[in-house]
This record gives sequence, C-alpha cells and structure tokens, in this order.
Amino acid sequence: MFQSGSPVKGENFIDRRKHLPLFKSYLDNNQHIMIKAPRRFGKTSLIKHMFEYEKSYDFIYIDIRLHHTLESLSKHILDKAYGFVKIENFIRQTKSSLLTLLQSIKKISIPDIAELTIDMVSKDSNPIELFIHSLNVVDKIAMSKDINIKVIFDEFQDITNLYDKNILEVLRSVAQHHENITYIFLGSIESIMTQIFESKSSPFFHFASVIKLDGLDVDELYEYTIEQFDKQNIIYDKEVLYKTIKFLEGHPEYSTKVLQTLYINATLEKKPIDYNDSLEAISFRVVENRAYLDELIYKLKAKKHHFEVIYNIANNIKSDIGSATLYNTHISLENMGIIKKVQKGKYEIVDIFLKILLQQHEDVMVSLDGILMLEI
Repeated sequence: MFQSGSPVKGENFIDRRKHLPLFKSYLDNNQHIMIKAPRRFGKTSLIKHMFEYEKSYDFIYIDIRLHHTLESLSKHILDKAYGFVKIENFIRQTKSSLLTLLQSIKKISIPDIAELTIDMVSKDSNPIELFIHSLNVVDKIAMSKDINIKVIFDEFQDITNLYDKNILEVLRSVAQHHENITYIFLGSIESIMTQIFESKSSPFFHFASVIKLDGLDVDELYEYTIEQFDKQNIIYDKEVLYKTIKFLEGHPEYSTKVLQTLYINATLEKKPIDYNDSLEAISFRVVENRAYLDELIYKLKAKKHHFEVIYNIANNIKSDIGSATLYNTHISLENMGIIKKVQKGKYEIVDIFLKILLQQHEDVMVSLDGILMLEI
C-alpha cells in the first residue's frame, strides 16, 4: 500500500476508474491511443496494470528514453517481435549463433521475413529502413499468429531525438498500413504530444484517440486511504487528512509518498495523525526531492526569463517583461513540461513540490504553514 518509486499494479493500483473502461474499450477495438500526462502521473502504472497484471493483451513495450539511436530502438523491437515465435535474442544470435538461428527460422511461418532481417542487420542497413522493417515484422508475425499486438511507445515525444522530425512522417506512413498492430503512445510533455497528435499540420493528426490523465481523484484516494488506515487502527483527523490529499492536487507520486510517511509514522509512534503531522510529512517529502527540484531550478535559471516567469506564476505576481517575450517563455516552459495552460493567459505549475519550493522566501526550507493555511 502507498507504494512509490516503481509502477503500481494489482490491488494497490488505485483511481483511474474513469480511464480504465475507456482504455480497455479502445484496446478491445484495436483503436490507436495517445495518453498524455506530466511525469510521475501514473501513465506507466496504467500500462503495467492493464498489460502485465491483467494479462489481457499481447504487447511490446518500448521506453524511448532507453535508446540513443534509431538502430537500437529498431533492434529492440525486432527482438521482442521474434520472441512471439519463440526465437529469443534474435539480434544477438545474428552475430554469435547464426547457424542455430537459420535452423530456428525454418520452423516459423515467415522464414523469408526472418532471413531479410538477418541480411539487414548484418549489412548495417539505413536506420530508417531498419526501423520500417522492424514494425513490418511485428505486423507480419501478428498476422501469422492471428493476433493483434499492442506496440507501446513510452515518452514518445523524444523519438525525434533519435533521428529527426521526419521520423514522425515515416512512422505515420508505415503505421497506417498495419492491420495487426494497435499503437499506444505515452508522453509526459503535454504541449509536444498535443502538437504531434492534435495539430492539423501534424502527420499524426486524427491517428489516435486522446486520453489525458489528470491527478488522482481526491475523493477516491481519500476513500482508499481511510480504508487502509482503518485496517491498521490508525487514528486520524478526517478533515485534515482530506484537505492534505486535496492540497497535493492528486499528484500520484507525491500523494503516495506523503500518505506513506503519515502511515509509517502513525504505525511506529502509535499516535493520532493531526495537522502538524501532515505539515511535517509534506515538508519531509519536499526536502527529500530537493536535489531534483534544485536541478529544475538550475535549468530554469540558465534560460533567460524562465526562472523569473515561473517564480511569478508560483507567487501570483504579474510579470513585467514584454508580451512577446512572455509568450515565448510560456511556450518554452510548456515544452519543458514545467507549466500547463489552464485558460488564456493563465498557467499553472505542474509540479506541486516545485510550486511549494518557489513560494518559500528564504534560502532554506521554512515552515509550510503559510502555504497550507491558504488551502486548509
């Protein structure tokens, strides 16, 4: 319970009640999907729950961040694809056990495709050609086994870092012909994912159904929390607990960590959870994330006007820089995943802990009372 630091699945997977039925319906109908949400907002947990815990679909999961070249990505896809026909470590075998591999592919239903893969890998083919081939292999294998394979691209907005923007045009052109693959695209930079999938000028416009993950539902998280606390006979102030959860804005990771702290402290100290306990738990978790938050601030300070603008947003201060510069800075901050636009001229900081830190007016971490009193 209150697990953090890794994807959550199974009985500890909470919330997303409104997302799971829709997501499952899309998957059952082989509808391509794009899911966008800030980092640490539970996209991977949603995927892990649906594909690994429920085990309802055949799938290939790809984290774009783990690959530095398009060739590496393509070889990963090929290895996973040939795993469906019981050939493991296909790429490695092309270099170390080619004879064994050639004997293995004679037993599958598409030996000609496998022979082409060996030829392309051994000749170090053009990265784009190898990428196209890898996806075609997935489609051919799915067709031969009469299944639909779900191909999941995590942090999809980073794919242009592996080649160039033309990769989007290439992927769209290839994917539209695949009848045995359902594509699922996850992205944490919402503005870029919106540009890719919702801009009329993008090759992916209208290609996938869009799901936007917001924070966890406060009421549902509260119900889950009191259920867990009651099981352990933990005494708590209901109003404080609810307002603490609400204050954290449903941020999946931060909410989990704060509740985990309250749970552990109450269990060890054998005393009721009160207002001060909530303050201390939030403060502890903000300090715990200080290195990460300081790195964000360092990056913001390295870009002209960025820190000034984000500080002003956190503290509701009107920026006095020129409108054109302010507009461009807002766009840049959106593309960095730091802020999100809530309405015309109105922006919010995505990371609640970053917001808390920016609202401190000392060089050291101070009491959070001043912030929390505004909310609870």
